Amino acid sequence: MGELRGLVEAAFIEHVDEFTTCARFRRLESGEASSKDYERFVANLVRTHSRSPQLVAFLYSIAPPDAAEDFLHNLLEELGVEEESGEAHPAMLQDLAAAAGLSPVLPVLDRLAAEDLRDIVSAPLMYGTLKEIGLAALCEIVAFEFMLSRCASRIERALAVHQGLPPDALRWFRHHSEVDIAHAEQGLQHIDTYVRYYGLTQDEGRGIVELTLRENVFVTRYLDQASPLPPGCPKQ
Repeated sequence: MGELRGLVEAAFIEHVDEFTTCARFRRLESGEASSKDYERFVANLVRTHSRSPQLVAFLYSIAPPDAAEDFLHNLLEELGVEEESGEAHPAMLQDLAAAAGLSPVLPVLDRLAAEDLRDIVSAPLMYGTLKEIGLAALCEIVAFEFMLSRCASRIERALAVHQGLPPDALRWFRHHSEVDIAHAEQGLQHIDTYVRYYGLTQDEGRGIVELTLRENVFVTRYLDQASPLPPGCPKQ
């Protein structure tokens, strides 16, 4: 299944390049974006990742035996069990949002994240069995780990330099820049393991991967979502 891994990795690289070279990301990284652009970016990121423990828990529930331990470690990290601070990742994101002046809309972002999860679960199934759905979910989650392993430090630096966010508020990025290198490598391996374990053919796996990655999820989730912002709320 090395061919499938190569296909997935090449698609991830292409999507990361598209994300980091698009005009909106370049403005955020260079400091040319408006304050509202930075606030919207943070709001979209918080909305995207605040339900991550539940999504990783789903992957753990269907993980092949050879991959289950890695998914369990990922889940425990998300929940803060394996963090030195004992802090869950959603709490880190709340601190990030507060430092960015988004405390007034945090309840709305949490509600939208819950609605996003409900929409995922309630949408008509595109596949005949859970094994195909699981591969699609695995592919998208590993895509974010792959991107964050390469971009988290850049985003952290941009928010620190251009928005003055303190290091403590940016620890979510710092964590992902450190651990997602290993997670992304494991994830690429686990895609092959998953396909083999559940008896998907090469063509079936390729079709699911190509459909899952038909759009750039980083652009869609971080830049295109219209998450709400508080009017004129100062940063803390």
